[in-house]
Amino acid sequence: MTGAALSIALAGCATRGPTHLYLAGIGTAPVMDRGLEDGLHDELEGFLAPTDVVVGLGYEFNTDYIWLRLAPGNELVTIKRSERKEWYRYQLPAAFAQSGQASLDLAVRAFNRMVYAAMPEPGAVGKVTRYGEVRDSVRPGNTTRVIGGLAWDQVRDRLLVLYADDGSLVAYANEVEPVETIRFTEPVSPTTLAFDSNRQRFYVPLAGGVELGEFDAAGQLLARLPWPTELRAIDAGQRSNVRIF
Repeated sequence: MTGAALSIALAGCATRGPTHLYLAGIGTAPVMDRGLEDGLHDELEGFLAPTDVVVGLGYEFNTDYIWLRLAPGNELVTIKRSERKEWYRYQLPAAFAQSGQASLDLAVRAFNRMVYAAMPEPGAVGKVTRYGEVRDSVRPGNTTRVIGGLAWDQVRDRLLVLYADDGSLVAYANEVEPVETIRFTEPVSPTTLAFDSNRQRFYVPLAGGVELGEFDAAGQLLARLPWPTELRAIDAGQRSNVRIF
């Protein structure tokens, strides 16, 4: 096997397809799958108990996993979307559990399938491998600002952090180096964040709690989408058809 082929086999790769938005919330309500480009919609039922509250969601297109973080924040459940099966269920250390944090959102980096989790400690982001191994947390920008949402720009390979204090968003290279700050043109409710890496668009709940804002890469509002009150967490990702592992 050549070096290039070995790199592909280790990292995994997938074709880039249309982007979908994934949404989840409270109790046994289904995880919703909404096609942003192809108009194909789906609902994934039977994965959550009546007492469950989804406080974070991340999607990884190489494996087609939907990661759900359940309150109080230290349980991860993974759905293999294409097979409609629960794939992993992990109990994380108590340090991940909720403690007054504005958001416990998730983001997944496609390159190495690392799961990033907003920690109760302000400004800290935990790291968990897809096999449930907890790595040392990082502090993007060395700040103690409260995190309101996480996402990952798969094209530019940047961690995106939405902050609860003023609703601004900071992009970080190498997990911790600030490279760009974006301010949205409409007030947002910084509790969760999704990013469409293909089209470079952000999805953030708007202030008032009944609409989801779609913003371009500069933070300009493009559209207002319905945001039911029972929803708590979102992410966006490509619908891949071919995967190599």
